[in-house]
Amino acid sequence: MCMKVRGQVFVDEQHVKSEIEIDEFDQTCRHFLVIIDDLPVAAMRAIEHEDYTKLGRICVLKEYRHQGIGEKLVRYVTQLIKGEFRLGAQLHALAFYEQLGFISYGNEFIEADIPHIMMRKEVE
Repeated sequence: MCMKVRGQVFVDEQHVKSEIEIDEFDQTCRHFLVIIDDLPVAAMRAIEHEDYTKLGRICVLKEYRHQGIGEKLVRYVTQLIKGEFRLGAQLHALAFYEQLGFISYGNEFIEADIPHIMMRKEVE
């Protein structure tokens, strides 16, 4: 179900190549899914490293955006796992992550032909 949501957002909507959307981390990371009225509407993954957790593939279906679903999902996962979090944010989503307390660092980079910047946050 997570892959279905990710496919709709990243592959269909953002035109990310399907062969790079699903990678080797999907076999071992933790997946999170939001279901509303029996429909999967949002997803993300968490890759736990020794010193931090990398959040990624955070997505909400277009018709469910701007309802606080993504914010609740990220807050839930960061409270569940705690510690230091890092993520590669698409530049157009920078304000979304800043409102959740993430701070950007490093230089902009291109991933899947989309400009990104790294961000981090500490949750105790």
